[in-house]
Amino acid sequence: MTHGESDLFSSLVTTMGHEARIVRHAGLAYTQARGAAGLAAVERALSRYYAWRASAALARSTGGLVSMVESWGTAELLALNPQGWGELAVTESGLQMRVTTSPQLSHYVGHDVLPFARVHFGALARELATAAGFGDAVTVDVEGTTLRVSIGSPGDSQDAARPGVPLEGEAGQRLLAATSENRGALMVFLGREAETAFGSDGEEMYRVAMRGFGAERGEAMRLSHLSSGLSLDLVNMIELYDSGGNTNVWQYRDDGVLTDQEWSQDCTFCPFVASWHDLDGLRYGRIYDHEFHTSQFKAYRQDIEVRWGELQSRGDATCEFRFSIAQGAGV
Repeated sequence: MTHGESDLFSSLVTTMGHEARIVRHAGLAYTQARGAAGLAAVERALSRYYAWRASAALARSTGGLVSMVESWGTAELLALNPQGWGELAVTESGLQMRVTTSPQLSHYVGHDVLPFARVHFGALARELATAAGFGDAVTVDVEGTTLRVSIGSPGDSQDAARPGVPLEGEAGQRLLAATSENRGALMVFLGREAETAFGSDGEEMYRVAMRGFGAERGEAMRLSHLSSGLSLDLVNMIELYDSGGNTNVWQYRDDGVLTDQEWSQDCTFCPFVASWHDLDGLRYGRIYDHEFHTSQFKAYRQDIEVRWGELQSRGDATCEFRFSIAQGAGV
């Protein structure tokens, strides 16, 4: 069995929105706990995350800013031009980016937290500029609900490259997969920075952020299903899951059980796990797995029991999902 099917566009929009949600929930949890020091921890985590991303893009490139952007790999840059979410123009002397309707920016606008958009895209721009040799020649401005980023002095935009990956075929699928994979790394950087800065309090701040991320998604599915006249059961939860339908990013064994009251299936590939290993961050993956899934499923329906056998964030080969609703409970 699989989650409900969807096209690449819907999957990518959902995936990018989830990344912004994680940043937003971390920003809310960390600032509620520690005020300005909490927000500074989020900024440092994002800077370290994008420094890691920029280093990888540089290694894949042939050198120079244009090649680095073309090698970026994920949708916050490479879907802007093809999808009309803004405009990205790059020369070897600089970059100009205007973001108007990307899923990430739309999430921040919709939740009235535009300062988090500045923090998010500012970290990306600064670390890309540093890796490309531009130092601190970066500006990030928000004008109304439009975000503008510049690096260096790009000159005449008519002569600029406009990198982009259309959402079709194997290239579009690779863009979706890479955009999903990097969310696992983002969690590690956010969790590690909070714990480094605030010790056990920081761990709890990260847990609160992951719980908030899960609860928001579970409650949204609950309300959507109820408004559509659907019962709150595990068939609807799984078949209409809010991953955007990216069924060939997460991979599951075909055998399993899915009924109104039981979901028992093994995930054989999770896109987050490689970065959890690469960054020595399984600990933060385990926290995410437990806090996110428990909060999400119980926000959807409080009496869902959330259990696993194996779990990849513990170093196991699979995630054995064994979720259930008690026999006799109404569905």
